[in-house]
Order: sequence, then structure tokens, then C-alpha cells
Amino acid sequence: MDLFAYLALLRRSWLALLLCFALGGAAGYGASWRTEPQYRATASVFLSPGQGQSIGELAQGSSYTRSLVQSYVRLATTPTVLAPVIDQLGLQTTPGDLADRVSAQSQQDTVLIDVTAVAGSGASAAAIANAVGDQLADATESLSPRDTTAIEVTTVSPATAPTAPFSPDRRLDAGIGAVLGLLLVVAVVVAREVLDTRVRDADDVLDVSDVPVLAAVPARDAVRRGGRPGRGPGRAAARGDRTQAVRRLRANLRFLAADGSAQQVVLASAAGDGAPDLALELARALADHETRVLLLEADLRTPALARTLGLGPGPGLADVLIDGLPVAAALRRSELDGPAILPAGTLRGELAGVMAETTDELVGSAALQRVLADLRTRFDVVLVTAPPVLAATDAAVLAARADGVVLLAESPATRRRQLAEALRDLEMVRATVLGVVLDHSRRRGSRAGRGRRTADLATATVRLDPPGAQDAPAERPRVRSGRR
Repeated sequence: MDLFAYLALLRRSWLALLLCFALGGAAGYGASWRTEPQYRATASVFLSPGQGQSIGELAQGSSYTRSLVQSYVRLATTPTVLAPVIDQLGLQTTPGDLADRVSAQSQQDTVLIDVTAVAGSGASAAAIANAVGDQLADATESLSPRDTTAIEVTTVSPATAPTAPFSPDRRLDAGIGAVLGLLLVVAVVVAREVLDTRVRDADDVLDVSDVPVLAAVPARDAVRRGGRPGRGPGRAAARGDRTQAVRRLRANLRFLAADGSAQQVVLASAAGDGAPDLALELARALADHETRVLLLEADLRTPALARTLGLGPGPGLADVLIDGLPVAAALRRSELDGPAILPAGTLRGELAGVMAETTDELVGSAALQRVLADLRTRFDVVLVTAPPVLAATDAAVLAARADGVVLLAESPATRRRQLAEALRDLEMVRATVLGVVLDHSRRRGSRAGRGRRTADLATATVRLDPPGAQDAPAERPRVRSGRR
């Protein structure tokens, strides 16, 4: 993902960003109200030589005083000074705890020391700062040589009680909370997108392979804004979107089959079970323009086409392959102008238990090859439904015998790893992958930030070979790893 992709992702999550920004600010502001106010007061003391009559003595004393300023700064926070302060003010604390609330500092090349105290009230802070200044003078006198006063400490700027606390800063806390909330939701949104391995749009397909996306088919129950599930204009709009997507898939397949090289096409899902439904819709759409269309159900493991169409009991592909029934005798029709149907049929007798687990031997037999050759002469287009590629080898065997295969990725149930493995399985048998169809996909902006929708990428990604390209060896689609 590049910068534009991340910006597009954040734009889609604007509501979560705004909500967490507001909640973070409110949490920071609320936390500041629960914090005890702190007041700060500062007193300034001046260090001067205690003795000196001549200019030379005063100069020497001034130099001596400057050399001891940092020592007096350290002295201000020692128990020697703070213990008398505690006794004087009657504080319920220890010198060590009081030292955490008292600080002293001196600017360079000066003999002034600023004593700062922090307390829960302005009066207490001022009283502590002034008391430390006074006790610093007493400690200086007691530590000086006997009968002399080397350094005099004088309070030149007594501390006054502040009227407003310096902490907490509610505006600052609210701002910090809002920024932290925003950063948290950004991290969650980006991590969810990066760690999400589901196939959602055409960009996810391109992450694992170079195969084109033929169409993105919305779910049947998808409802646009303004409609309700199950009825009303929203349901009609959803059906219209799906119909247009199936027609787009039909148009792309007709382009691919323009030279007659894709007459028999296998439609199989990577790991889901939505291929039969989409194959039926596609067969009906093809029957609107083609006079001879057949939907062949080659899923002998879990046949469902006859039941879906309401067809009564009758022969099917299994009867043709096992009993040698003529193909014409097994063909059915569910609609007058619809496609011809060759259902899977039923495995009967003693073979049912054995062949149900080894249907790949049936679909890979010479009998099926003869059936496909016969159907090639009878129909212009033959759509073959197969079990999921990753569930059985039937789909790969059928894809190797057909002119091409369309791989169905049910979104967002299919993972990129599953799609990559399915494409590798098809590549191993040298099947011609015509493209990928995203089924049940949500329409959303491309992650690449180009503003296109996945459904619109279908026609843009179809690859048409130039004249004469059929004679050259077909370039296999490259399958990348399922990781970003």
C-alpha cells in the first residue's frame, strides 16, 4: 500500500476517526478534572560576602560567593534545610517527600537563587518557598566558621500566593487525549487492513496473481442506501447491479471466445460453494445471445443443479459416464428459451459409495473426454461447474481438459492464500485461467487511490490477444504469495 492507499483507507474510516477524536478529547478533559490542582510559588534569595572593608576584599568575597552558589543550590533541598521547614509549618510529610516538591536553581554568573515550591494550595506553596529561603539563611550561618559570617543569605523577593493552579492544563490535556484517540484508531484501522487477508476487491487479486478480474458480482441481498432488505427499490437496485455484473462477465467471456478458443469453460470457486449459482445466471445470460448454450454440472460429489431448477428425477452425466447413456438422452431444459442442462445425475448401486469419493477418476476418464468432444459439436458454449479447487482435484482435472477456467473468489470469505493456492493448482495442470470473478463483493474504492470501483475494473483488466498471438506459447499467469 502506498500513501494514496492509506489516505483512501482513512477517508473511508472518517466516522471512526471523528468519533475517537472526540472521545479522546472528552477523556483527556475529564481526567484533568479528576487531577488535584497544583500551585507553584517562587522566592528569590541573594548571596553576599559577610565581610570586606576594601575594594580588594569585596572583590575577593564576591568571587568566593560565586564559587559557592551551586553548593547553596544543593543545600536548599537537603534535610538540613527542609526538616526545620516541616517543623515550622507543621507539615505532615518527610524531608525526602518535601524535596520532591521543592527545587532551587541559579542563573549563570549571578548570586541569586530561586527557590520554587509546589503545593495543593497557593498559600501553602508561598509559605514553603519563603520558609526554605529563611532556613537556608539559618543553615548558612550554622555551617559557617565560628565567629565569622562568610556568606549572608537575604530574601530579596518573597513568594506570593498564586491565584490559579499551573496544573492541570485542561485544554492541553483535552488536546493530548484527542490526538491519542486519533492515533489509536488510525493504528487500528491500518493494522486491520494490513493484517486482513480476505479477498475484497480487484487489488487483492492483483496482490497474488496477474490474472485479470473479469467481473465483480454484488450479493443478491445487497441493498443500496435508501432501501430495505427483502423488498422495495433497494432490493430491485441490488438485483439490477448483479444482473449488470453478470452481463459484463458474459461480454468479457465472449471477447475471450471470439476466436473460438474458449468454447468450453469451467467455472469453479477457489474454496467456496457459489459456483453453481453464478454459472446458472451466466448460462441464462449467454442464452440470450447464443442459440446453443449448455450448462454441464460436473460436480458429482454434491450435485444440486436439478434440485435448484426443480427438475424431476432423471439421467445425468453420471449415467452417461458409467452406463454409456447417449448424451442426447440426458440433456434437459428448465426454460423454453434458456440454456440446455446436463445435470450430474445420480451414482447408483454398489458404485455409489466408492465412486462418490473418487469422482476425479470419472471426470478424468476417457469417457468424459468423449462427452466433451460430442458437446463441442452440439453447442456453441459449454459452461462446466466443478467442485471447489481446494476441496478436490476434480476442478483441476476438468480445467486441464477444457478450453479455459474461470476462478470464482467469494468475497470476503475467500482468503488471498486460498486464491493463490487455487491458482497454483490450476497452473500445475497447465490449465488456461481466463480470469477471476469476485462474487458477493462489496463495491468500494480501489486501495490504490485511483477512485475506481471493483466492478468497473472488470472490463479494464480483460486482456485481448493481438492477431496471431494464439500461435505463440501462452504465457502463464504469475502467482505471487498471498502476503502483502
